[in-house]
Amino acid sequence: MNADPNQRPTTNELYEILDCWYYYRDNEKYGYKGEEVKAVFEESDKEIQNISTLCKKDPDAIYTSRVFTFKNLSKPVNSSFIATKYLNEEYNKDCQDSQLIDLEVPSTSKLEDGDSDN
Repeated sequence: MNADPNQRPTTNELYEILDCWYYYRDNEKYGYKGEEVKAVFEESDKEIQNISTLCKKDPDAIYTSRVFTFKNLSKPVNSSFIATKYLNEEYNKDCQDSQLIDLEVPSTSKLEDGDSDN
């Protein structure tokens, strides 16, 4: 490269040189197959329009989002044990994670039998 900036190639000249090298490298690597591949893709693009019209949609299939309905869910049950002991701010102040390991949660059937409010 010349030390005099006025003697250096312009950005356009550099672009042309690099562009020529780039395409030369591709031609060396792929030969003339690049044009063949391009022609195959262009032909395939024309066929895509015909293929999509041949496909039939199943009217029972879900193609869009739908709202879920949850009719068979059990009612949420509030546990006074957890609410009073472990969610209490005074208790949580000194509570370490290791203390929660021995947490016993009553089974759902016991809650349903003993809780007449819900």
